[in-house]
Amino acid sequence: MALSFLLSGFSGRDDSAEQLFTQYRNSLNPVYLEKLVVLHGNELYHYLAQQSDRTLAEDISQQCWLKLLQQPDSYRGSSRFKTWLFSVGRNCLIDELRRQRRWHSGIELDQLPNAMPSEEQQLVAAKQQLQFQQQLRLLPFLQREALMLQLEGFSLADICDITQQHEETIKSRLRYARQFLQRLAGDCDANT
Repeated sequence: MALSFLLSGFSGRDDSAEQLFTQYRNSLNPVYLEKLVVLHGNELYHYLAQQSDRTLAEDISQQCWLKLLQQPDSYRGSSRFKTWLFSVGRNCLIDELRRQRRWHSGIELDQLPNAMPSEEQQLVAAKQQLQFQQQLRLLPFLQREALMLQLEGFSLADICDITQQHEETIKSRLRYARQFLQRLAGDCDANT
């Protein structure tokens, strides 16, 4: 569960994240922080859940927001707030994966959630979504990370900022990730 679900009474879309952050830093009024959580909490959680598992994503999300709460000057405004937030989330996730010695290993396919039985169209959609999730899990972490950030709507420059990598490195990771997923999709089509 992402934190923004807890704060659903706020729209948060009226102000930019940078404006909300400035208002929070200047006043330390938690209302502005809550609006930031509503604005970007689900996206951060989704990104982290795609890179790990739900429990770890919840923990890392909370760590990110606590960091902002405890150290409001840690965001200096040199990039977009969302870019900074995802960078903090990524770094916390990598630290935790290293601590757990799961940095290079992924979640096993049998640990992924199964599709819930329902009407035929919903079942087909759920099966396709599960298949895509399983295929994503087969990607190496760095390729999956670049692809998930792009799917979250980050520009190439933002992904470079978040990962602290050169543009050509990110382009290569994205290209290899797409090629791998295309090969998997071709194998799946051949098996059906």
